[in-house]
Amino acid sequence: MGLSNLYFFRNFKNATELGANYAENSFMQRILVRSITLFIGLMFTIPAFAQQFKGEITGVVKEQRTNFNLELVTLELRTLNSNALIKQEITDKNGHYKFTGMVEGSYYIKTSFVGYQEYKSATLVLDQSHPKLTLDIVLKNDTKILKEVEVTAKKQLYSNSIDRKIYNVDQDVMAKSGSASEVLQNVPLVQVDIEGNVSLRNSSATILINGKVSPIMGKNAAAALQQLPANSIARIEVITNPSAKYKPDGTGGIINIVLKKNSKNGLNGGVTANIGNQERYNTSINLNYKPGKVNFFGSYSLKQDYRLRQTTNDRTQTDAVTSALSYYKDEISASSRPFSNTATIGMDYTIDDHNSLGISGNYYFRNMHKNDLTLKMVSNSAGPISDYERIRKNYEYEREADATFFFEHSFKKEDHKIRLEFNAAHSPEVEDNRYTNVYKFPSGANQLDNTIIKQTSDNQQLTLAYENPISEDTKLEFGYDGQYNRHDMDFFGEAYDYQLQRFVTDQAKTNRFIYNENIHALYGTIEQSWKKFGLMLGLRGEYADLNSHLITTDVTIPNHYFKVYPTLHLSYKLSDSRQLQLNYSRRVRRPEGDDLNPFAEYADPTNIRVGNPYLLPEMIHSVELGYQWKNDNFTILPGIYYRYKYNGFTAITTPLNSTTLITTQQNLANDRAIGADVVFSANLNDKVNINFTPNAFYNQIDASNLGYSSKRNTFTWSANFNSSYTLTKSTVVQVNSNYKSARLTPQGKYLPSFVFNFGARQEILKKKGSIYLTVSDVFKTQRQEAELSSPLLTQQVFTRSNSRIAYIGMSYNFGIVKKKKDLTFDNTL
Repeated sequence: MGLSNLYFFRNFKNATELGANYAENSFMQRILVRSITLFIGLMFTIPAFAQQFKGEITGVVKEQRTNFNLELVTLELRTLNSNALIKQEITDKNGHYKFTGMVEGSYYIKTSFVGYQEYKSATLVLDQSHPKLTLDIVLKNDTKILKEVEVTAKKQLYSNSIDRKIYNVDQDVMAKSGSASEVLQNVPLVQVDIEGNVSLRNSSATILINGKVSPIMGKNAAAALQQLPANSIARIEVITNPSAKYKPDGTGGIINIVLKKNSKNGLNGGVTANIGNQERYNTSINLNYKPGKVNFFGSYSLKQDYRLRQTTNDRTQTDAVTSALSYYKDEISASSRPFSNTATIGMDYTIDDHNSLGISGNYYFRNMHKNDLTLKMVSNSAGPISDYERIRKNYEYEREADATFFFEHSFKKEDHKIRLEFNAAHSPEVEDNRYTNVYKFPSGANQLDNTIIKQTSDNQQLTLAYENPISEDTKLEFGYDGQYNRHDMDFFGEAYDYQLQRFVTDQAKTNRFIYNENIHALYGTIEQSWKKFGLMLGLRGEYADLNSHLITTDVTIPNHYFKVYPTLHLSYKLSDSRQLQLNYSRRVRRPEGDDLNPFAEYADPTNIRVGNPYLLPEMIHSVELGYQWKNDNFTILPGIYYRYKYNGFTAITTPLNSTTLITTQQNLANDRAIGADVVFSANLNDKVNINFTPNAFYNQIDASNLGYSSKRNTFTWSANFNSSYTLTKSTVVQVNSNYKSARLTPQGKYLPSFVFNFGARQEILKKKGSIYLTVSDVFKTQRQEAELSSPLLTQQVFTRSNSRIAYIGMSYNFGIVKKKKDLTFDNTL
């Protein structure tokens, strides 16, 4: 058994026992039992309540000249007296629309659709005598319409609601040329550090692609997001307290990246090309063709990037026996040129009015050549001990291929449906690392060593979801969600033997670890409203079957558990423009395969990382109180949130010996956090858009189980600012910035960071195309500085990169819609 295995089997037993004690906590058992009882009781009693007034307006929108039903018409429901916007709907493929859930009052409907005159209805009165109204709308052609229609209406950059935030990426100038990682910096409540690691409200988040788990969003999520072109993304959804329908993974919640998929009639598409500094470039194309019931869609993008990172690592170690001090200094310069390809292809088929199916596939490929140079110096009170260079040449690639199939059946009642979906993904990755140690003091022959790391992930997901609006005020959802994952990590190490004149296997660096994770979940939610009150109660039960297999040592570590994740969402409508909401959810953060692998990684022999096969899932109780106020120009969403977490993950660094540090993940006893944030959006005269999101966060860490006697407390805050100004009808400039104050870790803290970005866009070719300029980190202020302090170790790490990146580019969108013998152009940007 290797060094790292002995280390873990000896030291992590206490952590396991600690987590088991928490899991058996009688208080938590009472909470879960009561949640289950309440859920079952409400499942039967809620529909029996007397139904309260809920108004409804339905109808169809037609064209006057042809009497054809019109799809994608935008309708606004407004109050008669104040003109306040109550709801907004879009007609479906058959031209139908439906407004539901209105209180008694007087309303009117406005429509807007390219090529047609604006429509405003007569007064619509909803009361006890007239709870349901039908209004069919006939739109007249605009006599000023041209053969080629110029579209000026655009989506808002932010679409905020009390339970989720939606960021429409197409409206972000920076997204035309940047990466997903760069765009995420602009999303409310989301933070991205200099390494590309993403967090939500200062905590980990589950990142989904099109609502599904993706293998590349695991260990290498940061690298994948830095290579995923932002112009391939339609929108980003942030859900801080998801219902039981969603995976409970992620301390802070869910970030769902929705890729572009056009479903307009006819032939539509767009192309984008960008060229940047330091030999960067990227380009993309997307197409869809929908002649009738079948919609074919596809896209392809490629990106050539350049990354340069410089790090200084200063540390002082104290010998536990002699108290002698040793000083270590590492100066690291790392450069890489990642090149990536992303492709999507698929088909949706509407069989009839009640049945549809689809199949799609995604392909991602990234290869990269890295060159690292590390200057390593060691000294003590007597003078220099060693001085040498460690040179790394790295060749690596990562690939993912996935396929999705779905079948959906809609019943006669609107929104009553059942959907079956299956997704399978295969993701291999190879790192080929070649190292050379060049010794200056004391002098000696160069040392050569190599490490080849092969990792393969296979993920499958099967979901069956049923939705039934039992009545106007009651909706039921339940389903099955199964995830079947396998992670295979194979490490091979070798060192050059000068006597044999060849490389020989290094057994200490050669190992294999396989982690299997099968999770079966059943969930149910019931949603009920009474006048101004709303309730959604959910329960999700999960059985996890986990198995860690240390192939090299033939040791198997099984883990099986069943846990229940209740959710509760309460809302109260104060007025048409004001709403309160209180949410609760129990959440989990599960270890990744790399977190569990007990075999060490030796990229730097003096700073090694090992996993912990006994690492327990992190359990979180999350409560959130939100308020929403909005009118035609302003939206304000203040929120207060509280999280209690036990068995939380934290990285602990300790001296393994006089020259080597070992870093691993361990479980904290508990962690309490309370925070407040405000999402503020303003649209001033359709000229200035302002979005500002400050977040304050208080955190208390109890690491007594890890040998730290006192609790650590910290207050930190961050802010995100995004603003655009329309200089002319075709010219827009945009700035965004974000700031993060110092934040705490069990052994130290991270110091503040700040970044400022700029972009400008000029629309051309009658708004069919645009040219733009983007510059990220204009003032070169982005950096990361960490301090670590423990009885035997102090350390300071400073990192900065070539984050000032400039692009100039062009995009062009086109669309052809075929109707009878006429061709019209849809040039929506």
